[in-house]
Amino acid sequence: MPANSNQYSFENEFILKNKNVIIYLLSAIAFFVLIAFADYYALPASRTNDVITHYAIRTSGKSKEKVSYHFFTQKGFTFSTTKEFIDENTIVIETSLLFNSVKNVKSKTKNHRYTLSSGLSIDGIQFYICLILLFSLGISIKIMLSKKGFSENTFYNIVCFNCFMLFICVYTGGYLF
Repeated sequence: MPANSNQYSFENEFILKNKNVIIYLLSAIAFFVLIAFADYYALPASRTNDVITHYAIRTSGKSKEKVSYHFFTQKGFTFSTTKEFIDENTIVIETSLLFNSVKNVKSKTKNHRYTLSSGLSIDGIQFYICLILLFSLGISIKIMLSKKGFSENTFYNIVCFNCFMLFICVYTGGYLF
């Protein structure tokens, strides 16, 4: 077995050259995801009256069980609700300030905030994927900034996993990025 089989970051030139660039990129992505969360959960929402123009029913696999309803509005907003159909066409939509993601939908008879499954709502997949990305970025930055060395394989795993999670975030909710 060769003596240099476990090369750590303080010994590897490639990692030393690219470590700071990767740290800055990971930090920028983490900052952007935090801005998206702050936009959705902390900043005030803007309200607009809108009309549902059409909808699509999303089903699961061979059973064709209804999973959600995906709605399209006259002003170009799209949102999904979990297994709950909105009967009325006239609605009031609350959107976030920076990214214009739908935070709440109200019809005359009901508030649909807790049935939304699109965007960063807690019932949507985008919320959990962005949360995983955020934790992964935090752990990765901590590993890269630690004084203890790490292997080249660790460096590539950090880069590849975070790139994969970023791709999944963009793919599932492209309006965020």
